[in-house]
Amino acid sequence: MRAVMTAPLREVRIAEQPVRPREGLIERWNLPESDRQALLRWGLPYDKQMRPFFQTGADPELVANLAGGQELSAASPGESLYTLVHWGREDLQLRIGAVAGTGRVLKIQPKPTTAGDLPPVLRETYADLYHASVEFFSSSVAQFVETSWRCHLARRIACELWQDEPGHDRPWREYEVWLSRLQDCERIILEHIERIDGQVRADDAGTLWTTVVTELTHPGN
Repeated sequence: MRAVMTAPLREVRIAEQPVRPREGLIERWNLPESDRQALLRWGLPYDKQMRPFFQTGADPELVANLAGGQELSAASPGESLYTLVHWGREDLQLRIGAVAGTGRVLKIQPKPTTAGDLPPVLRETYADLYHASVEFFSSSVAQFVETSWRCHLARRIACELWQDEPGHDRPWREYEVWLSRLQDCERIILEHIERIDGQVRADDAGTLWTTVVTELTHPGN
């Protein structure tokens, strides 16, 4: 796992076709040169949860819904974003985009998710639920590209580990050892995501990369 997270990307990237935007289009996007070059060189891995979906227009098409204080801490009025990724179920309309000018990567959705969006039986239990309509992902497109590839590659190791899960008839100690290995994998991934991007806190359960890592290390969830 450490090798996947630390070796030069050219040495660990698996032999699969990356998804890239058209070169003539990306040159017209108002992004830092390092971000444009990262997209052209590496592209993004295809993943069923985080699906590359580069917009086809030259002008940024996403506008964040700055519904409250949490959103305003992640984005500024007047900012617009280039669409990079569709995340999760399409009906949720979760988009990952790059802010024009700065290249900061954010997750946006049409409105915040609150208890009112849950089935009635769950609303009282999760009365304080609030998932902001805008959340920080990465400090730059280049950092997002690198982190996406490394997480994608780490998924293969996590899947192999899940295949080794002890059966229900095995001693509890075997399960404890296996669970410890899984938790070590999660820790290593998050620590190195923080190394790639210092604005991501590995010890913050609310960071979106924590959600991504949990999805890849718990594929049955």
